[in-house]
Amino acid sequence: MISKQEFCRWFNRSFWNAFKNVAFPIETPLDSRSREKLVESVYESIASKRYSPSIPETELFINKGNGVTRTVPVFCLRDYCVYYFCIKELEDVLCVNRTPNTFGGWRLGGKLRKQEQSEIESELTEYGRYSFNPMAWTEAFGEFNSILFSQLDDQKYTHVLQFDLSNFYDSVRLDILERWIREESSAKKGWIITLLFYLLNQWNRGNTGLHPQVVGLPQDALADCSRILANFYLQKYDRFARNVCKAQDSLYLRYADDQVILTNSPQCVDTLLLLLTRELDRYGLRVNQKKVDLRTATELETHRCRKVQAIFAKKGDNQNPALVRRFAERYLEMPKDELTRSWNNGLPLLNRLLHSNLESLPKSIFDRLVRRFIAEAYLSRADHRKLTRVLQLARISKRSIAMDKRLKKMLKSFVHNAFHHEVLAFAIANKKPKLKATCVSRLSAIDKLMNEPGN
Repeated sequence: MISKQEFCRWFNRSFWNAFKNVAFPIETPLDSRSREKLVESVYESIASKRYSPSIPETELFINKGNGVTRTVPVFCLRDYCVYYFCIKELEDVLCVNRTPNTFGGWRLGGKLRKQEQSEIESELTEYGRYSFNPMAWTEAFGEFNSILFSQLDDQKYTHVLQFDLSNFYDSVRLDILERWIREESSAKKGWIITLLFYLLNQWNRGNTGLHPQVVGLPQDALADCSRILANFYLQKYDRFARNVCKAQDSLYLRYADDQVILTNSPQCVDTLLLLLTRELDRYGLRVNQKKVDLRTATELETHRCRKVQAIFAKKGDNQNPALVRRFAERYLEMPKDELTRSWNNGLPLLNRLLHSNLESLPKSIFDRLVRRFIAEAYLSRADHRKLTRVLQLARISKRSIAMDKRLKKMLKSFVHNAFHHEVLAFAIANKKPKLKATCVSRLSAIDKLMNEPGN
């Protein structure tokens, strides 16, 4: 057991800042002394062997598409302290031995360059939106894309195979994960590993009852701790995949559980998938067969709208009026069916534009873009910060009333409460009491629905 001072040293500003600007319901101590007392009480509960994981305080429900729900547990602060402490203590084991061109194992609270007004668009909804370091997801995604497209620019490969894993976090076998961590750790870390897996085995007992959780990592509201463990779980597979691809003169890349293989021989794809899926099966993992795509390099660049994205090639390009107009015009010229077929239905293009110098555009172009931003398809995927920026633009175009009406209508019809929490944070930040009241009322109704007998 370590000293109280050694335990408390991890809970600095970077830890508490993670709770500041998130749109989920968790109360944190307001002053430094109250925070210190909370952390000290967590330490005392561990030292006295009285610590026990709590049932999550609440759950967020995110619409993954077509009404399919991803449930995000919101832990109590004491459990977040324990989870964070364990991962920080084990980072030197969990965040090393990275296979080249794989991304997901960056440390908690690492120093990163400042995000440039969302110039790099990462799809943060799935994991990184709720994070101790959301910018790290964005930076890693930018580096992943840089490697991918630099290889294609050099014309080293003609085809791109893309696939991801089915229910990845839910499929991680905790016994395998614990064994591997113990193999790599010193004996003096044994009690920390025991504490970590006590939390991972017991946090979900509201659903598992007296039976410990044996499979699955929590995709909790601050996902970085589970992200580090999930990435560690893939390290042995990464080394296998890299070697198998190298033997076929192909290149392996991975971002979280999204995998990309660059090759000049599409004939080898079946062989690669055979070997990789067989290896994944050893760890209880499966490839999502509905998301296996083989494209030519040209088809991938078209799918990712790379010619449009390349207009904002350098830092600051999104503030250049001429480049902003060119980007906006190219985006607006794209037929609806082309946008629908593109990556995430063209949403990354709108996200690139959101924080650009849109105010420099001619009114006719500006108004057309604002209509896209206040459309349900965009608002439903936006977090509270993006909603605030959309409001700024809507006010300029005199469409703020239309935006408010749209949000209220969506609040009344949507049943996934993650959206309501984002709108609630937006309403509070922008002093919209009527919208806030609608959010609170609707959240209460959804909670009642979820807690009815039989649900």
